[in-house]
Amino acid sequence: MVHKSLSLNINGIKKKLSKPAFNLSVMAVNFSVIPRDDPQQAFRLRRFFVAFAIYIFNISISYFAYLAGIVDLRALYGLGIIVLTINVVLFIVFRSDLNLRMSDPSLTTIQMCAAILVVMYALYYGYKMQSILLSMYILILLFGTFRLYTSQFLFISGFALLTYGIDIVLLKIFRPLDIDLKIELFQWFGLAVILISVSFIGGKISSLRRELSVSRRKLQSSLSVIREMAIHDDLTGFFNRTHLMDLIETEINRSIRTGDVFSLAMIDIDKFKNINDTYGHQTGDYVLKTFASVLRSVLRKTDFCGRYGGEEFLVVLTQTDLQAAQIFAERIRDCVEKSLFPSLGPDSKVTVSIGLTAYKMQENIERTIARADEALYRAKNGGRNRVEVSA
Repeated sequence: MVHKSLSLNINGIKKKLSKPAFNLSVMAVNFSVIPRDDPQQAFRLRRFFVAFAIYIFNISISYFAYLAGIVDLRALYGLGIIVLTINVVLFIVFRSDLNLRMSDPSLTTIQMCAAILVVMYALYYGYKMQSILLSMYILILLFGTFRLYTSQFLFISGFALLTYGIDIVLLKIFRPLDIDLKIELFQWFGLAVILISVSFIGGKISSLRRELSVSRRKLQSSLSVIREMAIHDDLTGFFNRTHLMDLIETEINRSIRTGDVFSLAMIDIDKFKNINDTYGHQTGDYVLKTFASVLRSVLRKTDFCGRYGGEEFLVVLTQTDLQAAQIFAERIRDCVEKSLFPSLGPDSKVTVSIGLTAYKMQENIERTIARADEALYRAKNGGRNRVEVSA
């Protein structure tokens, strides 16, 4: 049955498909060998392909061994089939995201054990290449550097020694003339010493990498905190004066480019010196923090504010003319007046005076701020707890 609603458009050709065919077609169109939407999976697959390339390189060595008469053709075919099967299965696991369900999504231990089994096969059928094949164990352990713990390295080493021991037993049973058991046991013991040593070294390197990774994250976190401290006032959380002026400069450039107007609101907490003198600086700090919280609740996401002086705050109202800025300023004044400041007592209120102005194109920013300050001065002289506008 063809589902009329299911169609696929490829290179301008639109075709109606059955539902299974449609799903397969979508998968085929969207398929990529390395995922584009998951950097971590992409990294794991690139690492997998590096390992696959090493497999191919080693198969080429086995092919030259065949040409030299060291390995027979059937053993070479068998090696190729084993390598191909292992890598196809691993690729399917990676590309289908099944690896994400496992404790180690990189499948490092699994890949290393699979490689050891390949070496086990090659050692049995290519015994004359023993010196080369034994060195593969070191190469396999290097694959786990920067990722495995020492205990995992020791597990891999133990697995390698077990497979090599099985090879010795099988050769002794089925091809006793090909080996000298005393020499093999000596080589097994020597390999054990080497693999255990490499395991401890690899584990230490991996541990150092993890420590460096943790230190790097802590450093990045500390730098972020330092950057925040460098641009913010530590008491109120608003921008400090230096960064505020940088942001205003950016807003001026945007205003010149787009023609949008913006306004400034200079806000001062009324009789703040009396609060400090009467209740102490700790209470004064509490009032500043509470005021900042009230102001922050009124600000739009596009607006920004900075602490301009001791109890003075400068708010930049982006894309806002004087009429809209006056409505905003009245809202701030009203919210502060209605807010509670328990540390000042139940009957005490905190009010603010606000001076407003709008930026004039090509005007020096110091002059714009001065006009807002003049309006604030008039609000103070006019009785406080009010908004004044400088056109």
